[in-house]
Amino acid sequence: MKKLSVGITGQSGFMGTHLFNYLNLKTDEITLIPFKDEFFENDKELQDFVKQCDTIVHLAAMNRHNDPRVIYDTNIRLVKRLLQALEDTDTKSHILFASSTQEDRDNPYGRSKKEGRKLLEEWAKKNKTPFTAFIIPNVFGPFGHPYYNSFIATFCHQLTHNEIPKIEVDGEVKLIYIGELVKNFYEKIKDKRKKIKGNSLIERYYVPFSYNVKVSKVLRILEDYKQNYFDKGIVPDLTENFKRDLFNTFLCYIDHQEFFPFHLTRHSDTRGSFVELIKLNSGGQVSFSTTFPGIT
Repeated sequence: MKKLSVGITGQSGFMGTHLFNYLNLKTDEITLIPFKDEFFENDKELQDFVKQCDTIVHLAAMNRHNDPRVIYDTNIRLVKRLLQALEDTDTKSHILFASSTQEDRDNPYGRSKKEGRKLLEEWAKKNKTPFTAFIIPNVFGPFGHPYYNSFIATFCHQLTHNEIPKIEVDGEVKLIYIGELVKNFYEKIKDKRKKIKGNSLIERYYVPFSYNVKVSKVLRILEDYKQNYFDKGIVPDLTENFKRDLFNTFLCYIDHQEFFPFHLTRHSDTRGSFVELIKLNSGGQVSFSTTFPGIT
């Protein structure tokens, strides 16, 4: 079976990096077409990119800016630039568009996602080519940008840099871990190959959330990681998926060059030294022992 050529706009961003790395493990099925943000400023480079792609995952977007109008204008411009390149090259790729549950909110980001989706749907209908809109809940995971991608990224950064997190609104939030989201993208990329064979299919896919939790609960768990792992070297009990996903996220905001070497206690005498490195709340510990020559 011929491999699918897949390109990801916004490849260098939070979601793009995770998706690119995940799809890069599927080299028997998928050939990745590299993308650079500069392509949006160069007609030829953008046209060359789309011509190579059976599937394009459009992730490139702006989430935050001091001027709300800039968010709206930027996101609509990126959609229109992509559509123009597709039209100019008569390319009919399967487009997967990262929209948001904020579509129905009266804010510039939500409006840009909703109107961008409609523009892409109209193009897909006119060209009889498949289109999938991903309606995505709040995404969190390692390497998100604090103060930009997620409140969880912000909390993790603050707790590992001696800052005090502040809850603006303590509401319940629907969350999906980035590892689960990229699997959803992968499955939809495969689905279209199986089902359409050139027939038009417009789909709005409401990505199922993994967790529904209050902001204050998230902060309490992260504060526990700060007090126990970051300050004391005690690994928390990670038998719950949510706590495991939060811990994976928390770890990446630690300045590891400054954090290590870390030890709980150190005992030395004429025989050698014994150092406790890590304790685990799920059971056990990790230690390191050095014995001097001639000592039994």
